[in-house]
Amino acid sequence: MKSRFIDSMNWLHTWAGLVVGWVLFAVFLTGTLAYFQHEISRWMQPELPETASSEQAILHAQQYLEQYASDAERWTIVLPGERGMTTNLFWQPAPVINDGDQPRPRFQQISLDGTGQPAVSRDSRGGQFFYRFHFDLHYIPVIWARWIVGFCSILMLLALISGVVIHKKIFKDFFTLQWSKGHKSWLDAHTLTSVLALPFHLMITYTGLVTLMFLYMSLAISANYDNRQAFFNELGRSSEVVASGIASPLQPLGTILDDARNQLGGANISFINVIQPADQASVVELRESPTASLTAGSRLLRYSGSTAEQLPNQTTPSAPEKVRQTLINLHAGRFAEPMLRWLYFLSGLAGTAMIGSGLVLWSARRSAKAASNTFGQQLVHSLNGATLLGLPLAIALYFWANRLLPLQWENRAETEIKVFFAGWLLMLIYSLVRDAKYLWREGLIILASAFLLLPGLNLLTSQHHLGNSLLSGQRVFAAVDLCFLLTGILCLLSAGVLYHRRQTVPMAASVIQRGKA
Repeated sequence: MKSRFIDSMNWLHTWAGLVVGWVLFAVFLTGTLAYFQHEISRWMQPELPETASSEQAILHAQQYLEQYASDAERWTIVLPGERGMTTNLFWQPAPVINDGDQPRPRFQQISLDGTGQPAVSRDSRGGQFFYRFHFDLHYIPVIWARWIVGFCSILMLLALISGVVIHKKIFKDFFTLQWSKGHKSWLDAHTLTSVLALPFHLMITYTGLVTLMFLYMSLAISANYDNRQAFFNELGRSSEVVASGIASPLQPLGTILDDARNQLGGANISFINVIQPADQASVVELRESPTASLTAGSRLLRYSGSTAEQLPNQTTPSAPEKVRQTLINLHAGRFAEPMLRWLYFLSGLAGTAMIGSGLVLWSARRSAKAASNTFGQQLVHSLNGATLLGLPLAIALYFWANRLLPLQWENRAETEIKVFFAGWLLMLIYSLVRDAKYLWREGLIILASAFLLLPGLNLLTSQHHLGNSLLSGQRVFAAVDLCFLLTGILCLLSAGVLYHRRQTVPMAASVIQRGKA
């Protein structure tokens, strides 16, 4: 640490950002893409038909579950909503005696398309992969991954707060962007992307910690509750229902859904739990969709499945729980209309650029001061290339794999993910062996090629290519293809700027030498 407070804050800002910057870059970028996870999944599964209305979806879901999961203890139905394409069904089979065979899975699931049939499309994780990756990572135990992301988020908060402290003229510097000034330009870019969405950066980092607070503060729960289930019951979570042993048919879920909507003032409902569906004591729980509003998601209604009568709620969410749910909604942005969702997306890109420019700034400053790079500087430079170039390349190859892999390929979804990490690994190797003078320019050209050719690949492999989607008004397919083109163009322009800078710097140096002579 340093003797002066401002120096201590500068030290804290630098090292809090550098040590975890590569993880934060990946978390921010994939989390930003997750704001359009449904649209990405739609592009990656073009075979799916249009979605059904909620009334049709709930009818199809009940028919399917009564036919194939009538002995289950619990059904969970996730309706497609405005942006989803499938109705997702989950059920818990009744306990069976283990006769030495493989045990039955605890939960089974299936997706139904708009016609009520099992969804038939290419196997792909789609945008859900980006959503899960930004807090679960991959190939790492989930608990470890979430602790890693939480630790990085805490350092991100420290970096943001200390950054405001050390940049006393942060808003003045916002208007003094300098081009082609080496590390000064990177500092200005870092400041610019920080100020543009500073409230968003603070909000998204803090609320991200709130979403996993029960993991990070589990000792507080254990210290105050002998039974953790009692704590979750107080939050208004789904409760256990004891079967009566008397068989009774389940009332139409569509009727219960309509009544619940009326009770909630017309709010959307997306999650439906049916506990003991074939028993007289069956209970249907319906939860308000978090897409309804910023404060939505905490209201839960309970009905008798055998009579369709509304039951009293056993618990009412407390004020702190409502606040927690609101903060989670604020983080996920599911309530956002398209324009606000795009604002979330652009703010997330600004945060990603802020982290990336900060990582490059560290290398640029030390390269300008030192006559030769140390091992640590070379390592940071290689990791910067591997992350800032490698992750976008991995994302592009993920989409390439979606279109190129045969539809019946075994474990197709997992193969797409393996291609994602293979692309990332290739860029890591390239960053380690390629000279720093050429790495960024050539890497950007590779990225530009990967993204610019994607719409052409879509043209050759899908009916939902840019020509058809623009004419037929298929906005999702058109928007994704246009984003590919825009990303490729930006990468190409950036490569051109680097090439021009490489050409002008030697010329300027030769002019200076001639002047001295």
